[in-house]
Formats: sequence, C-alpha cells, structure tokens
Amino acid sequence: MAASLPFETLLQIFSYHTGHLTPCACVCRQWQLAVEIFTFADLHINSADLEDFRQTIASPHSAGRYSNLRNVYFKVILPEYSVAARGCYENEDDCDSNNRVFTQAITSLFQILSSWPDYDEYKIFLKIYARSPSDWQAEPDWTTRTARRQRGYAFPEEDLLNRRYESSSLQLTGKIALPDVRCITSFEVPGCGDVRNIAMGAVSEMVAHLPQLHTINVRIGDKETKAAAMCDILRGYLSGTKWPRSLRHLYLGDAVIPPSYERCPLPSDRGPNSMCLELYQLTLKLESVDLSQIMISPALFWPVDTSIRTRLWPNLTRFSMSYEYALPKSELPYQFRSQLKRDLENLYLVAGRAAQYMPRLNSMDLDVSILRLARYYFRYEGTSGKATWTRFSKYQVSNKVQEAWDLAAKGHGHEHALICTEVNCLV
Repeated sequence: MAASLPFETLLQIFSYHTGHLTPCACVCRQWQLAVEIFTFADLHINSADLEDFRQTIASPHSAGRYSNLRNVYFKVILPEYSVAARGCYENEDDCDSNNRVFTQAITSLFQILSSWPDYDEYKIFLKIYARSPSDWQAEPDWTTRTARRQRGYAFPEEDLLNRRYESSSLQLTGKIALPDVRCITSFEVPGCGDVRNIAMGAVSEMVAHLPQLHTINVRIGDKETKAAAMCDILRGYLSGTKWPRSLRHLYLGDAVIPPSYERCPLPSDRGPNSMCLELYQLTLKLESVDLSQIMISPALFWPVDTSIRTRLWPNLTRFSMSYEYALPKSELPYQFRSQLKRDLENLYLVAGRAAQYMPRLNSMDLDVSILRLARYYFRYEGTSGKATWTRFSKYQVSNKVQEAWDLAAKGHGHEHALICTEVNCLV
C-alpha cells in the first residue's frame, strides 16, 4: 500500500513533516528516495564525521544524494582544554594545536568535496566554523551554559569565556595543497563571538580553490588587530588574481567595532595604495557588494592612479557600506566630526561619479555613524532616481554632489535626481 503512493504525493506529504522523516526512510526504497530529498538538503557535519560523510554521499548506491544536498554546515572540532585553563588566555602551544587540527579538517573536507561530479545540479552552499567542546557556548545544556556565563562574569579569573580565544585566529599551517572544489558556489565564514575566528589568510586560501564560487560572506574579528592595520591585511588578500572570476556577490565585514582608545581611519587617511584599490578592481565584475565595519576611501569609486582607465561596473546592482566609529579619546568630538563630514562630502561626490558608470544600479547605501553620537546615512535608489541624506541635523547638498547624482539618475532613465534631506534625531 505504501509503495503504491505516487512519488509526487509522497513529496507533498513529507513537506509538512520535515523534522520527523528519518523512520519513514525504512518503509521501502521509494520512500527512502523521497525522504532523502528533505533529510539531505541541509547537512550539519563536524570534523569527526568526515569519513561517514564521505561514505554516505559517495556510496555507489546513493548517487542521487549529490543532487539532494543543498547546504553543508561544517564545524571544525578543536581540542578540549581543562577547567583550570578556562581562566587563561590561549598561548602559542594552544594556537599551534588548534591550527594543526583546523588545517587537517579543512584539507580532508576539500579532498572529499573535490571528488564530486562537476554537474550544474550538484552545487552547494558551504559554511565553515570552528569551536572547542570546552568553549562555554558549546555547552549543550542551556542551563549549564547560562550558569557558566554568569560565573564567568562574576569571577573572570576563573573563566574568561570567549575572551580566552578572541585574540586568536585559526590559520592553515604547513605546506598544504588544497584541491580545487567545483561544487561550492556559495561560501560563508562567520566572525568571532560564539565561534572561533578564522584568519583572512586562511579564508583567502580556501576561496582561491573554489573556481565556481558566486557568493562569499566573510566576517572577520581579530580584536588585537588595529583598524588601520586591518585595512592593510585585507589589501593583501583581496587581490583579484587569486580569487575566482566567477565571483558575483561579496559580503565582507569586520565583526569588531574599534575601541575608543584607538585612532580609527577616516576616509582621507587611506592613500592611493590602500585596500580600496584592490576592492575597486574586484567590484568591477560583481553584482552586489556589502561592506560592514570596513571604512572605504574615495579610491574605491574613483582611483587617482592614472594608469587605471576602466571605470565601468556593468553588472553592479547593489552597493552597501556601513561603519560605526567609537570616538577616540584623543579626538575632540567637534574636530573629529568636522573632518568626517568633509571626507563624506568627497565620498558622496566620487560615489555619484561612479554611479554614472553603473547602468544596472538599483541601490547604494553609505551608512557611517559615531557610537552614541551621530549618524550620516545616504541612500540612492536607481529605480526612482531618489538620493536621500538622513542626519540628526539640517544638511545642505552641495552643487557638485547634486550635479554628480543628477547625471547618475539620467543614466538610469530619469530627468534628474530627486534630492531629499531628512532630519531624524533617532538615526
């Protein structure tokens, strides 16, 4: 009776019970095939499961599982540490041990995925993150986790919680040779917080071996790296020569707001050889760009280098940048805000000029704020030609900026830009 149900009917029934389907796979072969469309769509695996993963997916009796798989969430299990070590920051030996385990896990995963058939229907999303079973956020019991967090806040000398490892970044070590993996089209690496931070160098090395990658979402978060130095680090890894030409969507962010004692980079601080030149070359072929906690300079839109002649973003539909400052203690609020306003005025101007060479642009957002003090938000909508500046006080758009966005709006099919300024004390 069960085997007589049409396959499409089974799929319809199972779609309402996706969380309780495993026993149904034992009824008959047809039910198993229908169940696996749901149970293999999203796989959560860890580094201890890799051999089981390989045998389950690559079994000669389960060729259809390749096409069922859509999302893989891969957790690297780092070595455990003692209760006494909870109150100590990670030392060099801890970092070396973590890096060896991380390198082995990533190498093994890439070797397995590289053997997959290269068909269009076998394309998946991959998320990689790392955690030790001894980390407080890895506690499986919510009550135990909450109690440990509260005790860590009360007695930090006994348990540093995530502060134990927040200054460490997992690296790929040794002479590794990652194979190319063609089945990954979307790749995500979350930043620090409830998981371990993965170094940008390791991320870049993995990306370089994903030749059909379309989307990348990376959040880095090394609190020991100053904001100015972070730009230089990113510049070294954003070179388009290593990253695949197939890339279309970039989501890149620093998960850490710079502390108030640090002198944060203003747009005018970044010279012509900054990270923005690398980002500029990369964005020319992208469809969407989302930058979070990465302060850009005008060079991203309009490089002063006379040898750069290409100024066309033929496919870019969306550009978004957000950055929040914690006002440095060495800076006077008025002086810092005055310089920031001047820099943003120049950024609006070159962004408007660049938008004239973005024929498919739907939206551009530039969102800059000073923690608990001010916010400067700009949005352009290509479908309506509307350019809006939202601030906590009155703002007058300069003639040069308005002219640049008028020309951009004309390129998007409008007579001129619809210029709007809004005052919002709650922004």
